[in-house]
Amino acid sequence: MARNTHPVVRDWSPEARIAMTTFGNETRNDIILYLLEHGPEPRGEIVANVDASDASVAKHLVFLEDAGIVGADVEPGRRHGRAPRYFVNPDRIRVLFEAHLHHLTTPKR
Repeated sequence: MARNTHPVVRDWSPEARIAMTTFGNETRNDIILYLLEHGPEPRGEIVANVDASDASVAKHLVFLEDAGIVGADVEPGRRHGRAPRYFVNPDRIRVLFEAHLHHLTTPKR
């Protein structure tokens, strides 16, 4: 049986760890790509256009929003009865990729 493993290196910066967790997940990448091409969009449209369940997309949107990669036009505490439209923050993606690249290419001592 396969098991999840984590890198032995323990000095990941918070941004590099978020990058690894985000961009190493196919569903999160699909959501980001869909929103880059079609956003801003409500969650229902995202679910209808990526290969994931509503519950899965909801979970990934929470992660992406917490990471600053995705934003919404309605704040989390004010969403009761509202369908926020989600969009991508390309600047945050660049920061995360740069942090991940720095982590991978900087010699460890």
